[in-house]
Amino acid sequence: MITFPLEMPAMPRACAICGKTAAYGYNVSHSKVHTHRRFDANLHPAMINGVKLLVCTRCRRTQTKDARMAKKRERARR
Repeated sequence: MITFPLEMPAMPRACAICGKTAAYGYNVSHSKVHTHRRFDANLHPAMINGVKLLVCTRCRRTQTKDARMAKKRERARR
């Protein structure tokens, strides 16, 4: 997990679990003109262990996977 000093008020645009940040590439028009663009990580606020963090969707799915699989196993036993 990434930790930051307390005087940093703004949340970074990086996943708190895996550290995923923006990727860079190009928009390509019909005439093949390449202009720079930025692909931001798909980050969402989530409560993890009682702490509100910015987490990418892949990490959020992985965090809830144990709970989903336990529920699925419970239904299969019935």
